[in-house]
Amino acid sequence: MSFQTLWYKTKLPEYVVDGFIEESKGYGVETATIKDNVLNLETRNSKTCWISQSHWIAGFCHHYVQLANQFNYNYELVKTPDRPLQYTVYDEGEHYSWHVDTIDEVDNGLIRKLSFTIQLSSPEEYSGGELQFLDDGNHTFFAPKEKGTIIIFDSRMRHRVRKVKSGTRKSIVGWVEGPRWK
Repeated sequence: MSFQTLWYKTKLPEYVVDGFIEESKGYGVETATIKDNVLNLETRNSKTCWISQSHWIAGFCHHYVQLANQFNYNYELVKTPDRPLQYTVYDEGEHYSWHVDTIDEVDNGLIRKLSFTIQLSSPEEYSGGELQFLDDGNHTFFAPKEKGTIIIFDSRMRHRVRKVKSGTRKSIVGWVEGPRWK
């Protein structure tokens, strides 16, 4: 199966991204866990907190996800307003190993179908920390690191965040769900 990865250089002004980052200083990020709230720093070493779907940035992200789905994926998706977005911070030495975002069942028979991340840091603010994908032919490629870029991909696609060598990488991550594949 071949999965497609898309990215858009959004029109989100840099001062708006900077305003969100300033706002996020009061969020209180905590060490990230993996499935079933397991702490495993070898697999995932970063800090996260949750952002409500009612926050303006969620609507902004979902606008691009819906465009990508309408013109590229055409998946059956369901709006789940109670699913928060994840604000993620990777400092020097932190990473997230190869993984997929699919979960057997999220709730009420729904599964994750599309994943997205929006880059909040400028490429000059950190080195390393690349969002890397592995396609079905075992070829790897990197997503752009430009501030404000949103990357949208099938939740079944293997990906990772490479170890940050210096600085801090900040992003927002989210998932869109739909009924089981037919």
